[in-house]
This record gives sequence, C-alpha cells and structure tokens, in this order.
Amino acid sequence: MWKDKKYRRILLACIFASLAAVAGFFVLSRTYIKNLVYKERLNQMEEITHQMFRNLEDVIGNRWADVNVQCNYLIGTDLQTDTDLYAYLQRVSTLSNLEEKQITLLVVDSAGRYYTQQGSRGLLREMHYLEDDPEWVNYVTNSLTESDSRMVFLKRLDTPITLQAGTAQISLRYYGIAQSMEQLNTYFRCDAYDDHNSVYVLENNGLKLFNSNNTELLKGQNVYTVLSQMSYLHGSSFQQAKAELQENGVCYSNAILDGTEYFYSLKQMENAAWTLAFLVPADDVATNTQKLVDLVTAIIIGFATVFSLSTILILWRLQRDMQRDALQAEQETNLRLESYNQ
Repeated sequence: MWKDKKYRRILLACIFASLAAVAGFFVLSRTYIKNLVYKERLNQMEEITHQMFRNLEDVIGNRWADVNVQCNYLIGTDLQTDTDLYAYLQRVSTLSNLEEKQITLLVVDSAGRYYTQQGSRGLLREMHYLEDDPEWVNYVTNSLTESDSRMVFLKRLDTPITLQAGTAQISLRYYGIAQSMEQLNTYFRCDAYDDHNSVYVLENNGLKLFNSNNTELLKGQNVYTVLSQMSYLHGSSFQQAKAELQENGVCYSNAILDGTEYFYSLKQMENAAWTLAFLVPADDVATNTQKLVDLVTAIIIGFATVFSLSTILILWRLQRDMQRDALQAEQETNLRLESYNQ
C-alpha cells in the first residue's frame, strides 16, 4: 500500500512539474520574448523611417537651394514697376515648368502684402513668421489656395527691391516659393508597410498642418493631445517619448488607440520648421519576425505539451505495471499460503 502511495505522489509531482514548466514558458513568452520582439520591431521601424526622413530632408534641402537660385535671378533682373514683376514671375514660371510641379513663385513686401504672377494677393496671413526679420522662413499654410496645403520657403533679400506701383512704391523684402504638400506624398509612403502608414506634418507644438492619408486616424487639431491620451504599452508613456524627441530630435513608441495597437515616431525636421508624426498599425511592423516568433513559440509549446503528456503516460503505465505485478505477487503469496495451510 505504501508503495502505491509513493508512486502516486511521484506521478502527481511529475504532472505538477510538467504543468509548471508549460506555465513558466507561457510567462517567459509573455515577458522576456515579448519584450525582445517589441525592441526588434522598434529597431526595424527606426531603420525604415530613418531612410524616409532622410529623403524628406534632402527634398526640403533642394527646395531651399531652388529658393536661393531664384533670389539670385530676381536680384540680377532689372525691374522697375509691379507690372514688370508680374511679367517676370510669369516668364520664370513658364520657363521652369513650375505649374506642373505645383510650385508658385511668391514675393512679400515690407508691408506684409504678397504677390504672385497673378498680381497682388493681399496681406499675408502668416506675417507673424516674419516679425523677427529672419533670414529664412518656412511654414505650411492653407491660406494661399482653397484646394490644398502649401509649404512655403522664403528668403530675405539682402537689399530690398523698390518698385513703382501706380503712384505708390512697394519694397520687396522676401522672395521664395510655395509648393503643394501633395508633392511630398511620394516620400510619405512606405512600401515596407504596404502604404498602411500615415504621416502628419505638425507645428512644433503639435498642431496638425497636413495629413498624407485620407483616413483620419488621429482625430483632433493637436496630435500631441491625442497621443498623450492613448494607452501605452511596455512601460512607455507620451511624456517619455516627448522628452526623447526634445533631446534627440526623434523618438519611437507604441500605444493603443480605439482598440488598435500602433507604432509611431516623431521627428523634428532639420531643414524645415515642422515635426513629422509617423503612424503605422502594429500588425504591419516586423510581420515576418512576429510570425517566426509565433511559430517557434507554438512549436516549443507543442513539444513541451507532448513531452509532458508522454512523461505522464509513461509514469502511469509504469505505476499500473507495478500495481499489476504487486497484485500478482500478492495473489501468488496467498495461493502458497492456502496450499500450505491445506
């Protein structure tokens, strides 16, 4: 009897040990392995977005180079009246094929009025960008046209150009270009994520200026407010992301919005006064790595389950055989005793 109890205790101990091993692996996969996958997904996203941000910086740098060239052309042209200016802008626009590139030449005078090849267009709404008389001015605006957003690049002329406008005089102070933000959509797309990503152009305080995707994922005027209200994972927070952005100029994090997990990045542009917010669903980030981890996890769990069941079955068979041998030996002993008594 005491042997049966001993074997039963051994069997129960093996069962508990097997269950504990499987449970321990589940905990390991939910913590250590999950954190490793999270870091790998962040690293992959960083590699992909780094190239995209670099390409955007190059594009913005080229726009500044174009502005510098246009300023040189303007300074070297003999203009006497505002009519001469409009004709000049029309001629340069035609020769440089700027309309197909959705680029408009833009001139701002010292009174805050702006001019294009169509003539005087009134006061510039964004005059606050020029209050400190900066040498270079860059911003995104919706006020120049009714159909799209425009990125504006202006350079201050070293020497203002004075023109006769009827009986009055105007003093040209800034010159540059305004280009449709739609021209940047090619650089906002990401083939690695099957174009499921969205890119927002923000002011440095988080106000939304432009969305590259027709689907509005981050609803509201201030993207920072929306990001701060999301549910964060892996011990991260928006405050940590914001601090990293201020320190390094770029940050990466992930959070849940309306039940969907997203990875996002914030990037302060070097050649423009914008902040980019890059957002992509978690299901599209490092999908092959996630599938591989899920496959390996399933294989290990399956192996551990089969091993545990096999161990339990073998121990149960051994116990049953031992019990059978013990019962058979007891029966033989009883028969010998009966035979002896007779």
